[in-house]
Amino acid sequence: MSYELHETEWARDAVMRRDMGKSPFETLSRVARYYLDSGFSKIEVRKMLDVFALQCDPDFSTVLNSDMLDNALKRAIKRPAVNIDTIKITKSEMKDIIDLEQRQAQRLAFTLLCLAKYFDAINPNNNHWVSAKDSEIMKMANISTSIKRQSSMYNFLHGLSLIQFSKQVDNLSTRVMFIEENDKTVLEVDDLRNLGYQYLKYRGSDEYYVCECCGITERGKIVTPRGRPRKYCPDCAAKLKMRKDVNRVMSYGLHSQ
Repeated sequence: MSYELHETEWARDAVMRRDMGKSPFETLSRVARYYLDSGFSKIEVRKMLDVFALQCDPDFSTVLNSDMLDNALKRAIKRPAVNIDTIKITKSEMKDIIDLEQRQAQRLAFTLLCLAKYFDAINPNNNHWVSAKDSEIMKMANISTSIKRQSSMYNFLHGLSLIQFSKQVDNLSTRVMFIEENDKTVLEVDDLRNLGYQYLKYRGSDEYYVCECCGITERGKIVTPRGRPRKYCPDCAAKLKMRKDVNRVMSYGLHSQ
């Protein structure tokens, strides 16, 4: 599962691009919610999902995937779209993170803080709990390490009273304890992808850049092999190159006639 702050805009872009992305069910659910919020009935939306799926992939079987399409609509009906301007990080919160010194622990704490504020924004009664899989959290924090090391970092933060574990044995949720809203905002997060890289970029590292196309923060040399500032992430760069190649071929074909 991915966490998106601007689901309506995200779904609108998916419809315009005719792209189901890497998680078709997730995309279909958000697109269904977008159609519902646009005033279409459930019956109309269900038919529109078929059309959207076929626009994305002409080989997509609406018959074989009818259950997925039905469930995407059901999920959309139950769940309103998430639309959050930004997640604000305050001076005192950032200080608590920086004081940790351990770079991986800093990234984990920053990611948990952003997620806690995300869940608080969509549920006023959330009370700073983070209900996400450890694998998802580590991916968002850009941390690749062993399960043992992950547990050690969580215990480290718990020992400093920065986080709290659930008392229920089968509940793996984590509560963030160092949220302080009544302080100066030092950073506004508008994208929940690669939060670890965003934190390191905020700390002044010049190894990270923001893609001008999709807005993701990526790691890499700021300057391209040709000496130009890097503008696009690898995925967007590949798509733009493909588009240029197609346009060049089409243009060549028209001129050769």
